[in-house]
Amino acid sequence: MLKALQLIFSIVTVGLALYMMLTHNDQFLSLLNILLGLTMLVLGVIEWQKSKKISAWLLFFVALFSWFVGIYRMIS
Repeated sequence: MLKALQLIFSIVTVGLALYMMLTHNDQFLSLLNILLGLTMLVLGVIEWQKSKKISAWLLFFVALFSWFVGIYRMIS
C-alpha cells in the first residue's frame, strides 16, 4: 500500500516538475512543494516501519519544511 502511494506521489511530483521546467511556468511551485512533502512523508513512514528511526525523522522534518514553504508561498 505504501509503496503504491510512494510511486503515485513520485510520478505526479516528477511529472509536475517536468511540466514546469518545459513550460517555464512557476505557477504551480507551491503545489510542487506540497506534493514533495507528501512524498517525503510516505518515505518517512516506510523508513519508520523498517526501524530506521533517524532517517525517518529526517524525512518527516523535510516534509514539514516543504509544506511550510509551499503554504507560505501560497499565502504571500
